[in-house]
Amino acid sequence: MSEEQEDAAVPAIQQALLRAPPGEAQLLMGWMRGLREIGQGELRGRHKAAAQLALLRDSKAAWPLAKVMGRALKIVAWDARSWKLRLGVLAVVATFVAVGNAGAGIVPLGGGIGLPLWVLAGGGGVLIGLLADLIRKKMRKPPTH
Repeated sequence: MSEEQEDAAVPAIQQALLRAPPGEAQLLMGWMRGLREIGQGELRGRHKAAAQLALLRDSKAAWPLAKVMGRALKIVAWDARSWKLRLGVLAVVATFVAVGNAGAGIVPLGGGIGLPLWVLAGGGGVLIGLLADLIRKKMRKPPTH
């Protein structure tokens, strides 16, 4: 099994925790132990929620937690995606930055609808990636007679 396949088998949050610096990992471990103690304690309802928020504030684990969650989101939303989807996302972002929320009219079968340009460009970016993959697969296959 390749390293990429092994990474794909590990959930994103675990990958993000493994990438955390040792100091942040220790802060998060202490915070999680405190959460477990609060969860097993006698507090109920909003008192338990208040204790959990106070623990997050006092343990200074909020920023390391936010960084780990950001890393996990990046793994799920970007690293684990194909280049076709990445191309589509980049097309959406670039078009939105370039033209804002400008629209385009499309008239399929006589009924007109308006779509933001970033939607059209993103779909086109994914379409280009799909077409490139199909052509590449077709070129790899030996011709049949």
